[in-house]
Amino acid sequence: MAKNQLQSDTPVLIAVGIDVSKDNLMFCKKYDDGGKTIFEIKNKSEEIKKIAKTIKSEKFHGKIVVESTGRHHLLSAMEMSKSNLDIRVINPLIASKYIKSSIRKVKTDKRDAEVLAEIAIKEEKLPNRFDGNKNALKMKKKVSLIATMDKQLQKLTAAMNEFKKTGEEMGLGLSIAEKQIFKTIKLLKEQKKKLEKEVEAMAVKSEYKQEIAGRYNSIPGVSEYLASLSTLFFKEEEHSRSAKQWIAFTGLDISVRESGNWRGKGKMTKRGNGYLRKRLFQAAWGAVMHDEKFKAYYDHLRKNGKSYIESLIIITRKIVTIMFALSKNKCCYDNSKELFAAA
Repeated sequence: MAKNQLQSDTPVLIAVGIDVSKDNLMFCKKYDDGGKTIFEIKNKSEEIKKIAKTIKSEKFHGKIVVESTGRHHLLSAMEMSKSNLDIRVINPLIASKYIKSSIRKVKTDKRDAEVLAEIAIKEEKLPNRFDGNKNALKMKKKVSLIATMDKQLQKLTAAMNEFKKTGEEMGLGLSIAEKQIFKTIKLLKEQKKKLEKEVEAMAVKSEYKQEIAGRYNSIPGVSEYLASLSTLFFKEEEHSRSAKQWIAFTGLDISVRESGNWRGKGKMTKRGNGYLRKRLFQAAWGAVMHDEKFKAYYDHLRKNGKSYIESLIIITRKIVTIMFALSKNKCCYDNSKELFAAA
C-alpha cells in the first residue's frame, strides 16, 4: 500500500520548454505539483539524444515547446521528433507576448525556458507537431531561400533599373561593372526559377501529391509552382476543420479590435508564411487578369466601395477557400459555378 501511495505521489512531468542559442540549450521541465527543473546542455546531437531518452523514461506525454531561431532550433527539434516526443516550434512573437504579460519583467535564458514550458501547458493554438522528415525540412529551407532571393532581387532590380534610367536621361552609358551586375541579376533570377522547379518536383513526388497539386492548379491564377507549394503548407490532416482555418494559417484573416461600444478597423493578421501569402496574392491578380468570373467578382467588389488592395485580398481568401473545398471534396475547380451572388 505504501509503495502504491509513493508512486501516486511522484510528480508527473507535464511540459518542457527549450531556450535555444547557437551553442547551448536551456531546458525547463515543469511538473504537476508546481515543481520545475532547469538545466543547460550543449546544442549537440549526442547530448540532446541523452535528454530525449531521459524525458521518455519519465513516461512524458505532454508537449515540448521551442522557439524558431533561424537554424539553431532544428537539431533539438529533429532529435526530439526522432524520439517520438511531441515538440512544437513556435514563433518568437508568441513567447514575447507571454513575457510582456508577466508581472515579473525578467529576461534570462532560464526564465525564457520556463516561459516556453508554461506556453506548452497554457497555449491552445500551438503550431502542429514538428515533422522531422528531412525531405520536408529541406523543401521548407529551399522555399525560405527562394523567398529571400525573391525579396532581394526585387529591390536590386528596382535600384538598377532606376540607375539605368537616370543614366539614359543624362546620356551616360553603362560601365563594364554595371553591365555585369545586370547580367548577374538575370542569372540569379534564372537560378531562382530552377530552385522553384526543384521544390515543385520534390513536393509532388508521390502520385497522391500530384493529384492534389493538379486540383489546386485547376483554379485560375494558380500556377504549377504555387499548387506544389500549397501541398507543402496545406496538409489535409492539419488546419482541416474549416476553410477559415486555412485562411488564418496564411495570415489572411482579419484581427478584431473592439472594446465596449468601440469598434476599431480590422487589419490582416499576417501570421503564417509570408512568401506563401505573397504567391497567393499574385495568383489572385492573375485570376482577375485572365478569368472572366474572377474579373467580374473584382469589378463587383470595386463598385461596392472596396479598394484595389481590399478587393484582391478578398479574392485571395476566395482562392484559399476554393483550395480547401477541392481538397475536402477531392475534385477539380468547376468553372461553371458562380463566385459570388451578384445581388
